Amino acid sequence: MSATWGWAELARVEMRGARILVVEDEDAPREALVRLLEGQGYDVRAAGSAEHADHWLSASAFDLALLDIQLPGRDGVEFLRWALRRDPHMAVLMTTGVDRIEVALECLKGGARAYLVKPIDPLFLLEAVRDALVMRRLLRSAPDDVVDRG
Repeated sequence: MSATWGWAELARVEMRGARILVVEDEDAPREALVRLLEGQGYDVRAAGSAEHADHWLSASAFDLALLDIQLPGRDGVEFLRWALRRDPHMAVLMTTGVDRIEVALECLKGGARAYLVKPIDPLFLLEAVRDALVMRRLLRSAPDDVVDRG
């Protein structure tokens, strides 16, 4: 990428084919997210629980995870920290039906790129996904003296 690029140019970077894991315990929203993201050319896998998400994360690397905060059997914030310890390069967007600033701050401090409150506008979600993927690409390509990956 040219050093003269700005945010508007980065927003147009093509991210088709990126691998995305959708972790949502409710069937209808999970299926809608999968359809929306696959319709944009992303390679999407879905999990209805933290346990199922763990299976996917053990089997393959993902560029981004859409992670519901309220998961059966495991707190989403706890799962966020665990997932980023496993793969610190994965971008994570937290989704929730609970709009609480203290939870949002906990997620962002824990490494999430965004805290999205349901219902999420599909166009806003796609922009958040693209932003997180572009930032991930930039961080992975940054020189070691610019980004401390430890």
